[in-house]
Amino acid sequence: MDNSCIPFNNVKTLLVLILLAVMSIFISCDGSESQGNYCRGVTLSVSGRAEDDLYIRSSFNNWSLATPMTYKDGVWSAELFLAPGNYPYKFFSAKDSKWFLDPANPLRMFDKDNPYSKLVVKDCRYPTIELAGRPEISDKSIKFQIKFTAGISGKNPDFKKSEILLGREKADYSFDKKTGIISIDYNAEYSGKFTWFFRIFDTDGFAAEVLTVPVWIEETPFEWENAFMYQLMTDRFSNGDKSNDSPLPDIDEKANWQGGDFQGIIDRIEDNYFSDMGVNVLWISSPVANTENPGKGMGGDTRYYAPYHSYWPVATGWTNELHIPGLDSSIEKHFGSEEKLHELIQKAHKKGIRVMFDFVPNHVHTDSYLWKTYKNSGWFNMAKDGLPANSNGGYTCGWERPVECWFTDYLADIDYKNDEAMEAVINHLIWLIQEFDIDGLRLDAIRLMELDFTTTLKTVIQRKVTTTGILFYMIGETFTGDMGWEEIGSYLGEHRLDGQFDFPLYHHIVRTFLLQSENFETFTKFLETNDYRYQNDFYKGSIMGNFIGNHDVARALSLANKDFDGVSSQGGAEADWKVWENSPELPEDELPFKKMRNALTFMFTHPGIPIIYQGDEFGMPGANDPDNRRMAIFGDDLSENQKKNLLHTQILGNFRKNHPAFMHGKRKNLAVSENIYAFAMVQGDDTVIAVFNNGEEEKTLKIDISGLKIDSAETLFSNKINISGKKLEITLEPFGAEIIYKK
Repeated sequence: MDNSCIPFNNVKTLLVLILLAVMSIFISCDGSESQGNYCRGVTLSVSGRAEDDLYIRSSFNNWSLATPMTYKDGVWSAELFLAPGNYPYKFFSAKDSKWFLDPANPLRMFDKDNPYSKLVVKDCRYPTIELAGRPEISDKSIKFQIKFTAGISGKNPDFKKSEILLGREKADYSFDKKTGIISIDYNAEYSGKFTWFFRIFDTDGFAAEVLTVPVWIEETPFEWENAFMYQLMTDRFSNGDKSNDSPLPDIDEKANWQGGDFQGIIDRIEDNYFSDMGVNVLWISSPVANTENPGKGMGGDTRYYAPYHSYWPVATGWTNELHIPGLDSSIEKHFGSEEKLHELIQKAHKKGIRVMFDFVPNHVHTDSYLWKTYKNSGWFNMAKDGLPANSNGGYTCGWERPVECWFTDYLADIDYKNDEAMEAVINHLIWLIQEFDIDGLRLDAIRLMELDFTTTLKTVIQRKVTTTGILFYMIGETFTGDMGWEEIGSYLGEHRLDGQFDFPLYHHIVRTFLLQSENFETFTKFLETNDYRYQNDFYKGSIMGNFIGNHDVARALSLANKDFDGVSSQGGAEADWKVWENSPELPEDELPFKKMRNALTFMFTHPGIPIIYQGDEFGMPGANDPDNRRMAIFGDDLSENQKKNLLHTQILGNFRKNHPAFMHGKRKNLAVSENIYAFAMVQGDDTVIAVFNNGEEEKTLKIDISGLKIDSAETLFSNKINISGKKLEITLEPFGAEIIYKK
């Protein structure tokens, strides 16, 4: 949609403009005609048949048939002359008497609770900047050009006021006034990520939208299919700076701030804790500032909690244009400063590690600026007639109305049918992404919001962030049971999420490897359905997240140790009871650690992104939230069994990234029985075999490998093998596993 500005310069155009002005449809860019300059029309078009009779119906024409479309060469189109702003619209077939959304426009907005396509008409007083072609990268040389297009006044850039940065420093550039081209020619001194930031003002003081140009220089091009993601809760990971420790009074330590911060993460980046594991993506807690006040738990929980988890935001909405009154910074002060967060991300990027933020789009705390300012402006879901209202007027979750409900009476649920609320949160997110140069988002509680939020956010990110074609990965949390494919899959798509956490797979991994309440025969039948369900039924480009634990479920090690009911993948009621008293302790027996090693081995040999929740790389005990969020430990604080598991994870993480069979291969089952499972992953010349013994007795296996191009092989964990003809023989100890790969 082109909505830049030109002067009218012929009689025909002038007559059209006069007519449109009389009809109150044509409006000048700045609301006046003093300069005789007008915004060029926005053209909407859609494919159709000649016999159709199509119209655009929108708020700008009172939803009438006043805007007919014209047919030519298989396309219906209409040119619109509108004031800058957002407009809901649909196409309408008079022949069929049917409304329909614009199939070429994924942006959405609502009018009277009904979803429409969203037309964005920009203000042509403002200049624009865009990347003129993909950056040219040769060895460590980076070259690209930015095209500056003046606004309606034709003013040139004001480089004294503008910002052109590489990282946080001023960047070198050249500018050709005749062509409006800003040229970058840079020679990097090291590998990693290099992102240029452009905020260009013209001499009238109008600024173009911020443009960022990210470029990675790395020996092997990164693919998200080859990611190994590490989830950490910033407050519970590592305390690197005790000066920002400030727990709230009279709150149990488990539910309070414990001191983890950005400096603690930086320390682990610098000592290669993540690199030694093969981790190439960090998912950290939302850095957005939270309330300073405690709050009661959900439902009947009368305990008080601090917002150490960073899910009670008050700085949502912060942008370059809006610095929220009463806050010195948008960043959570318990974690550190903006400068320290920049340092964390820059040092991760130098190590080849991507950084993702957790983000909370569903709600804000009632201490927030957005709630206090817009609570009476339709920005939030309030209790409807016949539903009980909480102390702030919202409807507290009974889960039967998940999109409208509040978690608690102090977490105001955002109504994304309100376009101003949608714009405020998305603008904040775009600012956050560009300001801190991050590489992806984990979106919390995705099913508790309108799907249109996800679609609109993804589309805006594709247009404003992925300027160089680098995928900005978005993964959502849709907490389901073991058959939640439909709900999870409905959020996946080209203009939706790139991936979701595979909860059905999680439940089956736990029951099979940690609890042994499900055997391999049942497990493999599930895998036959699950392996490519999301790609085949929902979105071919889906890159799912695989995990054996996270911050919302009982710890994998304690499940493997049968510290709870021994059957449920989430520990059942016992996992709740043991949060505060009789909490699980570190097992002395190696058996639960061996079960975890098997679960980890499977996760790293399965397509999708393996995601390790802090502590699961070595095995930490814990019941449900918040006992599953104990402070991480390192080095000599680990037990011998934990050190053995950490080494196991390091071996897996570094092995996986060199084997495309795990990312793109197809599974071929070689042996399946109650406690034995062997399969091959094959991609081109890469063949890898995984073998598991899930029983209490040593097993010697003879596996038919006919059809696999593997004459001689090595083992990852030093088990002895013998390949003779078309048979592979291996002996596995109880609860043992092995990975076999072609030499």
